[in-house]
Amino acid sequence: MNRVASRSLWNTLRSGELVGAASGLGLLVSSFLPWYSADGVNATAWQAFGVVDLFMAAAAFAALSVGLAVLFRISVSYPVAGSTVTALFGAIALILIVRRLIDPPSEGLDLGVGAWLGLLSAAGVTIGGYLGMQEPREMHAASAG
Repeated sequence: MNRVASRSLWNTLRSGELVGAASGLGLLVSSFLPWYSADGVNATAWQAFGVVDLFMAAAAFAALSVGLAVLFRISVSYPVAGSTVTALFGAIALILIVRRLIDPPSEGLDLGVGAWLGLLSAAGVTIGGYLGMQEPREMHAASAG
């Protein structure tokens, strides 16, 4: 039996693509959760930010697109190139989120669950993008021998 044909869904995605896609989904979900609250009023990332939310969405969609491209075998070259873009947008989103956690949009705001989930997800997108850029172990072992 052909080993390539019998690969399961989870074996199709490498760790970088899997981490990136899951984190991208988490980043997208976190943008709709409460990031800040004051006097019982919550604000999502879409309500609180002007530019940060756009980088969060770009990082999330880039990470999800890499996972989908690998999952449905759309392109051979896109996963590495897409992982590069994912790592870049993820790093920018991570830096912007850290800045907004340290310096909220206005004083007296409490951080919500979305802010922490967004921070973890942006870090995951960045790490997933970086891992997706790496050469697969099979190819590395084949070229070494």
